[in-house]
Order: sequence, then C-alpha cells, then structure tokens
Amino acid sequence: MKKIALLILLFVGGGLMAQNTVAFASARGMRIFTKEKEPDTFTGTPYFEKDFVLGTIHDEQGRSQQALLRYNAVEDVVVVKLDKLEKDSYMLPKLSKITYELPGYTYYIDQIDTEDGIKESYFASYFKGNKSQFIGIPKVDIINPQKAATGYEKDKPAHIDVEMEYYISIDGGKFKETRLKEKDLEDFFKSDKMEEYFDEHKIKDEKDVVEMLKFYES
Repeated sequence: MKKIALLILLFVGGGLMAQNTVAFASARGMRIFTKEKEPDTFTGTPYFEKDFVLGTIHDEQGRSQQALLRYNAVEDVVVVKLDKLEKDSYMLPKLSKITYELPGYTYYIDQIDTEDGIKESYFASYFKGNKSQFIGIPKVDIINPQKAATGYEKDKPAHIDVEMEYYISIDGGKFKETRLKEKDLEDFFKSDKMEEYFDEHKIKDEKDVVEMLKFYES
C-alpha cells in the first residue's frame, strides 16, 4: 500500500475547521495512508456503512475535524474522505487517542475483556454510563468462491457481509455478547425495576437498548 507523508491531518476544505485541521496534525507529524481501491473479485462489501457518512474525528486534546467516514471490517480501519467527489480515501494511524464519531455511535480502538477472552480492535460505542456500557463489533462473514459445477453455470466469486455483533457490560463485569431481544437482555438484570421496564417497553434496535441502559442508570 502506497504511503504518503503529509504535514496536515486532512486536506483543508471549504466550511471545515481549517485551523484545527493544521493544529491537529502538525503537533504529531502524522502519516496518512492512501486507501487503495478494493478489487472486483468479490461481491458484497467489506464496509459496515453502506456509504460514507458525515462524522467527526476527535483527538484526546479536544480538537476535532468533520469528515466523511466509513469502517472497513476486513482491514479493521476507518476510511476517511473530506469530499464525496474526491477519488482517493485515506486512513489515519490506529491510535487510541483518535476516535470517529458517527450518528448513533463512535468508533474507538481498545482492548476489552469478554466472556470469550480479550478482544482488541475497533469497537462501536453506542452508550457508556457509570454502571453500564453498550458496544458493537463489526463482524466479517466471508463465503469462499465456488467453482461452477457444470459448463452451464458460472464461477461464483467470494462474497463478503459485515454485520454488527453487540456486547454489554453491567456493573463493571465482562462484556457479554447479546442479541437485541428482550429475552436476551433481561438476563443482564435481576431487579424488579428492570423487569417492569421490559414489561412496558419493546427492544427493536440500538436506540432502544440505549434508552434501556439510561433507565438502568437512573
């Protein structure tokens, strides 16, 4: 992969925070990598997001930069653009001090303790409170290429799907994988308060889980 040394974090674009952009990168002398185009030898996509999504890159010193973001689960990298019309895309160094905020969740790199052992990668943080945390791990499912069984058929290329696996930690415990179903989520709690909550609320998506955990925190 071709490497390009740049003096700024991202290209300075109209309407973006140019001053922060220069300060954000020049303080580190960061190197940005050009993202190569994916080959056309598979169907599906290695990305979790269907397209680039407008978000914000943050660093630990409170500086930020708007950008178009997309997570590549095969390579475990967040891909960055400043303009949808721009052909090239870029990857920043994988540092815990850099996070990527998208609508509904924030990508961060870390190491977590789960019931299945230690996992280290980019995680999608949906909620973090004093007593609970809700994250996702984009999971890659690859179906190997298949040769045509007869002369009338065609070879099938490899197919890639990316789906989110969800994990919850309660009261500082290990992260446990869960489905976004009331039956699965009820197992995390033993209180009458939460039992009443599940009687009155349906869990259908990530937003519902966040509201559930906010209620638990209250």
